[in-house]
Amino acid sequence: MKTEVTLKSSDFFIQKNCGIDYEFITNWCIENENHPFFAHDEDGIATPNQFSNNLRAYVRASKEGADLSKEEEAHQFDLDTKNAEFYKTYNPFTFGLRPFADIYWNLNRMFYQNPQVREAGESYYIHGWFNVYTKRENDKGYDHIPFHKHIEVLHPHIYHGFYCANVEPSTTTYRIGPEQPESEWVVHQDYDDMLIYSASGFEHASSPWMEDKPRVTVAFDIFPESIYFSEQKHIDFPWRLDGELYQAIPFPDLWMNER
Repeated sequence: MKTEVTLKSSDFFIQKNCGIDYEFITNWCIENENHPFFAHDEDGIATPNQFSNNLRAYVRASKEGADLSKEEEAHQFDLDTKNAEFYKTYNPFTFGLRPFADIYWNLNRMFYQNPQVREAGESYYIHGWFNVYTKRENDKGYDHIPFHKHIEVLHPHIYHGFYCANVEPSTTTYRIGPEQPESEWVVHQDYDDMLIYSASGFEHASSPWMEDKPRVTVAFDIFPESIYFSEQKHIDFPWRLDGELYQAIPFPDLWMNER
């Protein structure tokens, strides 16, 4: 299923002051960023398990201190890995830690209040990961992720978003693609303890992080059960059960009796 791609502020669903222990999430993610469950070794460089080959190349090159200004503008990075540890992704909503469960519950209520979500007529699944961005020291490290998107063709029932644990001051910018005039981009101010999501398919990037304590978010993709379990290799949506890529869990409408 395809839909015409447009971008406007009303495409984004935001909840501030969620009442979640964002300080716990911040400190926990910083402390465990390079744990073997969440990062793997590539030629001696700790690399997050969640990134695509393209973004993994960006992270590695940033940690090596490479000048990526031209590559970032084109959003194309080369990955030449000689030695990489085997790794699988993870899902923070299975950690058994109350603050991550609170994200799940708050997001679930917020998500199913959206009529477009309910139009799909089926349950959803959710996959998540956490991001830790650190102020660059001596021109090394990555303080943000450049423009990227999670699915090539916009689908009306596939969503992406994130929870803000330690993000002040920073912004997230959305655009349809590099050809879109900058005047038409949508920029959101990010606040601690805020949830935001939209239909997936928009390119997005966070502003460079300049604070001493790392920037921490918990990101997620949400998609219909039929897409997650589809064995058909759709050209536009090649989603299927793959334990190395996705460890999604059910995300049914838990608050339906409230409506």
